[in-house]
Amino acid sequence: MIPLKINNIQIKVESGTTLLQACNFLNIDIPKFCFHEDLQIDGNCRMCLVEVKNSPKPVVACAMPVSPNMEIFTNTPLVKKARESVLEFLLINHPLDCPICDQASECDLQDQTLVFGSDRSRFTSVKRSVEDKNFGLFVKTILVRCIQCTRCVRFARDIANIDNLGMVGRGNSSEISFYLSSVFKSEFSGNVIDLCPVGALTSKPYAFKARSWELEKKKIIDIFDPIGSNLIANTFKNQIIRILPVKKWIPNRSRFFFDSIKLQRIKEPLLLVNNKFQKISWSNVYFLIKQKILKTDPSQISCLIGNLLDLKLLSFIKSTFNSLGVGNNNINYAFVKEFKKINSNVPQNFINSQLIENLSEAEICLLINVNPKLESSYLSMQLNLLNKRNNLQIYSIGNHLKDVYKIKNLGLSIDNFHKILAGKHSICRKFYKKKLVIISDFNFKIYENYLPCKFYSLYYDSGLLNFSEIYGKRVNNFLKPEKLKFFVNTDTNDILRKNNTFSIYYGHHFVQNAQNCNLVIPGLTFLEKKGLYLTTEGKITSTNVSCINNTNLKSDLSFFKFLFFYLNKKKIKNFSYLYLYFKNQLLLSNFLINKKFDFFAIGKKNSLKPIISELNSFYKNNIIEKTSKILSKDLFESSKKYSNF
Repeated sequence: MIPLKINNIQIKVESGTTLLQACNFLNIDIPKFCFHEDLQIDGNCRMCLVEVKNSPKPVVACAMPVSPNMEIFTNTPLVKKARESVLEFLLINHPLDCPICDQASECDLQDQTLVFGSDRSRFTSVKRSVEDKNFGLFVKTILVRCIQCTRCVRFARDIANIDNLGMVGRGNSSEISFYLSSVFKSEFSGNVIDLCPVGALTSKPYAFKARSWELEKKKIIDIFDPIGSNLIANTFKNQIIRILPVKKWIPNRSRFFFDSIKLQRIKEPLLLVNNKFQKISWSNVYFLIKQKILKTDPSQISCLIGNLLDLKLLSFIKSTFNSLGVGNNNINYAFVKEFKKINSNVPQNFINSQLIENLSEAEICLLINVNPKLESSYLSMQLNLLNKRNNLQIYSIGNHLKDVYKIKNLGLSIDNFHKILAGKHSICRKFYKKKLVIISDFNFKIYENYLPCKFYSLYYDSGLLNFSEIYGKRVNNFLKPEKLKFFVNTDTNDILRKNNTFSIYYGHHFVQNAQNCNLVIPGLTFLEKKGLYLTTEGKITSTNVSCINNTNLKSDLSFFKFLFFYLNKKKIKNFSYLYLYFKNQLLLSNFLINKKFDFFAIGKKNSLKPIISELNSFYKNNIIEKTSKILSKDLFESSKKYSNF
């Protein structure tokens, strides 16, 4: 521990601590622009100047490490004059357009000028102009406001691995620009909007929509990622116009999907009559469903479950169909290929407790038929950071992966993994006596008893995790002929309309599956209701109502409760046990059964066949992403070539 004084207050800090961090221990606010806790230190804004005893000039607090018996002063006349001069210099070329800036009231330059700046300007020359650059579809650039803090440059270089963005020119001609003829192409490009301390980089979809003091903040969960990050939805006049992260970075698909909440929605119950959909009342919906169920044998009733469904809704569906005599074998998951890979009778097969913690301590990571860039953006970001900071070596078996970090491919077939287990692969020498973490879409937890490593099964679909927790069984294909089919929020390509089958669709978007059904019932998205979702680490996350749809919609609770009562003439049982069981974000690993599983036969017969991934698009993994105009346009625009020259 190193002793030092800050404003005549004696403290001790660890070696390597900067002056800025030491001041934060005493809750002393130091103004800053270029410093960010998740980026490398640059120290070029000079706003965090402090006075150090026996130093001839003020010292940059964010870049200077502490030394023994150092005396620091943060409120002397020299420090105040230095901060005032730095702000005056930064405002020389900054335009006075705060009334039309989307960053207004959230601008660091605005706040710090009010506290530390001068009350007048001595600049009388003409302000310079800077040409705006093309940062892509999501980021709006007004570079005359840029103060050259280089946060976006360091994020592009260290996080997104884009090395053609930087500072060009010298002196008064310096500006942020691209070295090559390209744009900011990254699935995390929207994070520079949050990083920019001024209004130089703002959100294009949010432009001129509302002021920050007019917005309401609602906490939501990123259900598109199996890790389940926390998000904040900003609403204005009952519409979501912006989504922000709580911590760290989030991908563009989690930030800009909100426009799909209003697009292609099912607003009223529809019945197919003479190949045309007609509006019907809710009373006729219940009567028609009851009439079809009474005429159909329970063995010929089936239900297909889609993604983006919470635990509560899945419990309602299970209880409703079980009361009709429909067994769990007739309730299946839409993505059959994914669900066949696991045995969900025991939660340990699809729950990965302490995945991120064990990954941060690992030296080698082996990916088996897993593409972190498409399946879990948060996991991909962690692998990138660990690859740079801890020199984590990453290998893969399956398709050749292209990401911002280096991934060495060991082969296409699962036979390569069998050779590694048998010690016959050439890579086994590198794995010897090293902390190894294996992430796969198959279940290999049996090998934890024989190898000193951790196995994790990653599934990109959060609906699959929820379905596995509620139903806990292997999937069965529709082999029997059904006369009555229920589709709950599905969006698969193999569902066609049949003459002898009456199909009912319950969901929130009018997708192709809904068009092929006889009866269409509207539902709510996860932003319009309360729900519980299971993450891949076994944590239960809850979402609240962030926007209320004014159309003729019923909540999942009210619809299935009334349907259950209408069919059985008795009240549905209370589902409050879900909240009690998952209270306080308990890890499911505390309740798991320690048991050995024989999954060595997985891929054994066809071990030489190449593993083929089913994901091929970053923005097309669920209904909400597919119907978003912003994400679809970015997918189309990314194939074009742009020039910033």
